[in-house]
Amino acid sequence: MRNEDLATFIEKNLIADGRTKVSDATALIEEGIVDSMGLMQIVTFIEERTGLRVSDDDVTPDNFETVAAIGLLVDRLQSRAGR
Repeated sequence: MRNEDLATFIEKNLIADGRTKVSDATALIEEGIVDSMGLMQIVTFIEERTGLRVSDDDVTPDNFETVAAIGLLVDRLQSRAGR
């Protein structure tokens, strides 16, 4: 999964104004872009797009603070799954 796909999903589904752009380094939680409901939407998006399971242990603020951090989480999950 590409970081651009994650950023686009967040922009289209979690940002009300529709104009705010998200970069790899945007502080998603700190800036209030992602709340607990948004976090679950991102987890569902990852699971549906990749076929991977995001465990409860992986749902931490560090793993979802930025698009880059989410991308690294997906990379780790893929490595664990042997993909």
